[in-house]
Amino acid sequence: MEPLLLHELKGLGLTGAATLKVRRAGVDCDLSIADIYHVCLWSRVANRVLYPLAAFKIQDEKSYYEAIKQVRWDEHLEVDGTLAVDFFCQSSCITHSQYGAQLTKDAVVDQFREEQGQRPGVDRDAPDIRINIYLFKNRARISLDMAGSSLHRRNYRKLGAQAPLKENLAACILLKTGWQSLASRGAPLIDPMCGSGTLLIEAAMMAGNYAPGLNRDYFGFLAWRHHDNELWQAVLAQAQENKKNGLNNIPEITGFDIDSKAVDATKANIAAAGLESVITVKQADFFADEEPIENGPGLLAVNPPYGERLEDESTIGVFYSKLGRTLRRKLPNWDLALFTGNPALFHRTGLSRQVILECRNGDIDCKLFKSTLPPLTNADKLKVDNSNRANSQRNAVDTDSPDANSVWQQVGRGKNAVDVEPFRGRLKKNIRALKGWLRSASVSNYRVYDADLPDFAFALDVYTTKNGFAVSLQEYRAPSHIDPVLAQHRIDAAAPIVCELLVCTPDNLAIKRRQRQRGESQYQRVEKTNRYHEVAEGDCRLLVNLHDYLDTGLFLDHRKVRQWIASNAKGKRFLNLYCYTSTATVHAAMGGAVSSVSVDLSPRYIDWARNNYQLNKLDFDKHELIKADCSEWVRLQAKSSEKFDLIFLDPPTFSNSTSMEQDWDVQKNHESMIDDCMAILSDTGTLIFSNNYRRFKLAPTVSEKYRIEDRSKWSIQRDFARNAKIHQCWFITRAGS
Repeated sequence: MEPLLLHELKGLGLTGAATLKVRRAGVDCDLSIADIYHVCLWSRVANRVLYPLAAFKIQDEKSYYEAIKQVRWDEHLEVDGTLAVDFFCQSSCITHSQYGAQLTKDAVVDQFREEQGQRPGVDRDAPDIRINIYLFKNRARISLDMAGSSLHRRNYRKLGAQAPLKENLAACILLKTGWQSLASRGAPLIDPMCGSGTLLIEAAMMAGNYAPGLNRDYFGFLAWRHHDNELWQAVLAQAQENKKNGLNNIPEITGFDIDSKAVDATKANIAAAGLESVITVKQADFFADEEPIENGPGLLAVNPPYGERLEDESTIGVFYSKLGRTLRRKLPNWDLALFTGNPALFHRTGLSRQVILECRNGDIDCKLFKSTLPPLTNADKLKVDNSNRANSQRNAVDTDSPDANSVWQQVGRGKNAVDVEPFRGRLKKNIRALKGWLRSASVSNYRVYDADLPDFAFALDVYTTKNGFAVSLQEYRAPSHIDPVLAQHRIDAAAPIVCELLVCTPDNLAIKRRQRQRGESQYQRVEKTNRYHEVAEGDCRLLVNLHDYLDTGLFLDHRKVRQWIASNAKGKRFLNLYCYTSTATVHAAMGGAVSSVSVDLSPRYIDWARNNYQLNKLDFDKHELIKADCSEWVRLQAKSSEKFDLIFLDPPTFSNSTSMEQDWDVQKNHESMIDDCMAILSDTGTLIFSNNYRRFKLAPTVSEKYRIEDRSKWSIQRDFARNAKIHQCWFITRAGS
């Protein structure tokens, strides 16, 4: 939301506009008191307006208490006034927010009592000042909350729907979709599932230049000692005048909802906002007919049920199909803004899509899709006129059977028509073929499909978690002769079949485009969910992340190698180079390795490995994690007397990280790296060398110096049989050992 907030603040005409600067979770600026009033009254995006007083480092609770007492609280609060404290802490010596708030309050009132003989009171609802404390890694930031309470509370919500949208989030949705520009041209707005009316009210306030804070009767600055009431009244009067004049500029805004309680809630909220004369609300099923709406085009803004809160997956999936079909017929040339916590189902609408905002709504990851609905074709008009035929089609599609899904998924657009039945059949066949082997081999994380059909060029990996199944769909780069739009349509069409056959919710299906990677690019983020699943492999518990990176944290094709390490590590000293998330080390430790060292240059994956260790209760004194360039570390290690009994070397194909002294190329550098590893390997030890460069050739001189056993075929298990060249693997020992 930060760029939206920055853009909004720049448009408010603040005297401190030149100082605006985006930071994490907010915008920093130097503002006058008048500016503060304007932001509190006019910001549609912000939650809080924090006025910083002090920042300091603490060592313990006592030093925190003393530092709070050093702030001159009498400059901001009368001795007979009231205060409240919001305290947020993380990774600090104070670990409980309620205790931190109590400690802060004690320091403030003790200062007043010691200096003036009396103390202020506490009012948690509407205090004279609200103190905001943010304590992170023992560094405290002390501020006054000028808003007093979250600015999303516009004070017009009298009744709420079952899953209401926050007011400032609704405003962000409208800002991102360009509603202000549309409204200025007189374009109408429709919300077909208006709930408690938040989108309708925010749209009207925006179009009518209505200050969002105008209905609030409390701000955090009203009893602040620096408050200028005359200035505030002038700002307030100007906003009231703007509202009065702006009501005439609001275009047609209409809400629908099938639920009478939702309609009642919407009408009550609209009345509280003073907008009943400009917003129309109807109790009706907007999707009951497909007759085109005559006025417009305009904006259809909708926040449909997410599935997690209001509906089951099958029902919500059918809804998206119906939504797309209805909108194409009913609102040709309109703009669509669809905000959803179920983004994997948007493909069911059959509409073009552009993701213009990603955020969290409560604890749900959401996306805002923008689309322009296509114009009504002659064929569409005939379908609307022929109601019997339209009803027949609707009944056929809006069932939950596989055949009905197939009917929908084969609805193509010219050359982009997609027939997914071959994919459905192949995936069913693969599931049946692997079932017995998975049971007998005790495998719970596996590859079930690997570009078996050229038209569906992606890999499917299944992970068994505590709460069910999670699936990673990794698309391979399509050949140049394949239309990328058609390739994307195939992915979209395959997604619901994957969820259905693999018993996976759309939220636990991660879709990633995998292209040829260079250097460290395979490790870069593709999303920012920070969602980890715990999975089991043998006696080990491991963390995987399906959404954020191209690789999930667990290389499934190396499963048999890890199993061998677990079975042969007892009593041995284990070294894992290019350890990634150290899954092989966890296997070695759980298999009885007396010690281990794992080396990787990435701090992110060292942290991931550390979490894997903690999950398995490994002793960090015995199992060491080192952030270093593996090539350099091994060269330096050769100068010491420490030896290892078992070494796992699985380097990347290429790396040019700026943290490395030299670029790494596995074909050019593997021999010297093997030599360095053999120099620190015990006389009877084993080096396992693996890589996934398909054209890799082991240098002939390596075989002349050491005993080499090619274990590539042995290391690839049944679920990777179609992709026998996914990696190569050798066991290397000293000749005669």
